[in-house]
Amino acid sequence: MFFYLIVGISSVSIIGFYSYYKARNALIVRATEQLNSVKSLKKEQIENYFNIQIKYVNNSKSITDTIREEINKIMLDTNQTNGLGKTGEVYLVGPDFIMKSKSRFRHNATVPIYVETEAVKHAFNTGCGTLVSNDYRNVLCLSSFDKISVEGLNWVIVAEIDYNEAMIPIKDLRNDLIFVSIIILVLILSIAQVISSDIIGPIVKFKNAAIQIGRGNFDTKVNICSENEFGVLALTFNQMIDSIQKKTSELLEEKANRVSALYDGQELERHRISRELHDGLAQELIAIKMTLENLTHKDVAVIKDKMGDLIFQINHSIDELRKISTDLAPSGILEFGFEMAIKNLCNQIHKSSGVIIDFSWFGNFDKIKQRTKIYLYRIVQEALNNAVKHSEAARIQVQLTETAENVVLIIEDNGKGFNYDASGLGLGKGLFNMRERSILLDGTFDVETCPEKGTTIWLKVNKIV
Repeated sequence: MFFYLIVGISSVSIIGFYSYYKARNALIVRATEQLNSVKSLKKEQIENYFNIQIKYVNNSKSITDTIREEINKIMLDTNQTNGLGKTGEVYLVGPDFIMKSKSRFRHNATVPIYVETEAVKHAFNTGCGTLVSNDYRNVLCLSSFDKISVEGLNWVIVAEIDYNEAMIPIKDLRNDLIFVSIIILVLILSIAQVISSDIIGPIVKFKNAAIQIGRGNFDTKVNICSENEFGVLALTFNQMIDSIQKKTSELLEEKANRVSALYDGQELERHRISRELHDGLAQELIAIKMTLENLTHKDVAVIKDKMGDLIFQINHSIDELRKISTDLAPSGILEFGFEMAIKNLCNQIHKSSGVIIDFSWFGNFDKIKQRTKIYLYRIVQEALNNAVKHSEAARIQVQLTETAENVVLIIEDNGKGFNYDASGLGLGKGLFNMRERSILLDGTFDVETCPEKGTTIWLKVNKIV
């Protein structure tokens, strides 16, 4: 508001001063024209009088009373002229700076009036002209002067009016300008108040609210109760903040769910590996240990008969260890290629479960990043394990296809299906983990299923990620 006040005062001041000085100069020109008109008229009358009635030879001749009366009659006759006002007068001055006509303000002067003013000096030196200077009364006047064109007569004529009287209209204009300026300033203050309260105030509120939101304070609201555009904007702004707060809460909840799913997946994987080690490899090793203990006190012939069974048990344990190792880290991707690793996974699950798994692939997957291959392998592994454990499927089809920019994975089974909820991601954490891996690959994940209709999983990822 202070800024608008300064701008308003400055603008009004500049306009006021400009208007005042323009009007003042115009008024001076007009007053000067009026004085010139009066001076010219009186000068013409005096010159006619001297050229017709008398003949002066030089300036040394005395002026008779009759001549003086005629001069005063011409100089003091203001009825025939306009522009002299209350303080204007016209008079004659000789080369001795003595006033030759009667003064309008000193009717009863007993001594000659000495007039050595700037206007008179300029008149003798330069002839015709105008000037603002003090007169013989030491009053500031607007003067118009000229020389009398009479042979042998070295006089000048001066027409003057008090400067204050000449400037009366400009003073009235100045007062009017001050009055108008006050009115304009009041209007500017009113407009500045309206702008400050109705425009600047809401903008400041929005700015402060935006700063608080940028700092993470989503409880910030903009309180504007007006029904104008700012009120509507504030309502929309607050609704946006509520939406952001809700989305933030949902994102935090989803993040917590993801972390929980990650840890849950890790724990489940640890439990699975623990069971496989305990129920599979550990039992195999215990059986080998017991066989070796039983052979301790046997003769060589019995030991040779049991050696084949012992080697078979050891090889089976090695296969079991390789299976667990492959589940932990699919090294086959590096050793045999991406397609063969998935094919081996399908064959392994087929052997352990008896479910028929058809795997087909189209394209070249050598240039796909290792990270993408591992994630896709884990998705296939998770999908096959889920299908074997939960779907009761007799056949599973796995199809891997390379396009110009993407890798498309389709896993379809003929199992019992389920009621799929995209928000809850169906049963358990398996689908959730698959979707999270697809998101990390900047991919899209979709599930098509319903009870007794089987399940199809669609996955498309960018092969350069």
